[in-house]
Amino acid sequence: MGLNGRRDRRRGRGRDGVRLGPPAIERDVSAFAQQHQHQDPLRRPSSGLRHFLAALPAGRSLQILDLGGLSESNVSFLSGLGCKIHALDLLALFDAFRSSLPGRDLGHHDAEAFIEEYLGFPPENFDAILVWDVLEYLDAEVLELAVSRLGQILRPSGSLLTFFHTQSRGELVTLNQYQIENGETLRLRQLRRRPLPHTFNNRSLERLFAGFTSVKFFLTRDSIREVIAIR
Repeated sequence: MGLNGRRDRRRGRGRDGVRLGPPAIERDVSAFAQQHQHQDPLRRPSSGLRHFLAALPAGRSLQILDLGGLSESNVSFLSGLGCKIHALDLLALFDAFRSSLPGRDLGHHDAEAFIEEYLGFPPENFDAILVWDVLEYLDAEVLELAVSRLGQILRPSGSLLTFFHTQSRGELVTLNQYQIENGETLRLRQLRRRPLPHTFNNRSLERLFAGFTSVKFFLTRDSIREVIAIR
């Protein structure tokens, strides 16, 4: 499936673990990913990761937020690049928060309380954020608030990397922890199967990240849409 071309429409600027308007839209089907056959299902090439790392500012120590939980391989790799890492397992925290609300749905005030509790970092605190596939499992209100807050805590021109499955809402997919093996390869630590609460396509992702300056997609062969959003 090929998607070529670019639409540019710019306007303005749109816990604890290890220390450490509309957007311009680019669509890219990764030739890199297409050229690899996945002999090991727990290893996958990632053009999104490659572009994310290439976009990191040079010449100073960087602050990176990893929302996939503490991973020794990620800490080791990013520390080797001179980065300081702050890691938290946002999805585990969200699941625990929801379970503390028995007998009622999560409301807007609950969503705000969750975001303030776990993403209440100072503005422009991080140079880049590794979100992985966390966002697609959040309730709708938490999701929108989370994306907005992530944009606020990123520094100008900072980037975030996130993944979205292409399957339909309600389908079971594997929840993974993503571990950086090298600058273009991820190793997957499979956690459990989980139904998708949302379905996303390119257009809905454009709307979700409308507060960012640019969004770039990488369509892969393993039903994952990799997304890089730049503040």
